[in-house]
Amino acid sequence: MKVMISAVSLAALVERASRLVHSIGYAEGLYPAQWMALRYFTEAPPSARTAASLARYQGMSLGPVARTIRSLVDRGLLARAANPMSRRADLIAVTATGLTVLKLDPRAAIAAVVETLPDEQREVLAVAMEIVLTGLLTGSAFAERTRDDEGGAV
Repeated sequence: MKVMISAVSLAALVERASRLVHSIGYAEGLYPAQWMALRYFTEAPPSARTAASLARYQGMSLGPVARTIRSLVDRGLLARAANPMSRRADLIAVTATGLTVLKLDPRAAIAAVVETLPDEQREVLAVAMEIVLTGLLTGSAFAERTRDDEGGAV
């Protein structure tokens, strides 16, 4: 017999998990947003390693993303380089020090728990999370919050 779980109950589980994941992200003197930026610039295609691309990926305005990048550059974890495709947007690269810090990535704790799930449950979780993330990123309330400082969309 299948047990029906309400949308509100599932939303509460997602919220609780997101809070736990967020708190795990405070590690090695970095904030969760800084870990996300390090991961992004390691995993993104080279042409997408810009502040604007990270902002779009995160569904955030450019200002906070630029501050996160600046703090990581100041710590020697990221480096800026001229972008041959655009004079307006530097390319961002993870430094050797940044790669060393990434070996301590708190996301590994999350991956270890997910690893315990059977393959079919992982697939269901992946599909469900993609739907939830897409819905949240394209929702009208969220879109209004992510306008940049000049009033345009990121």
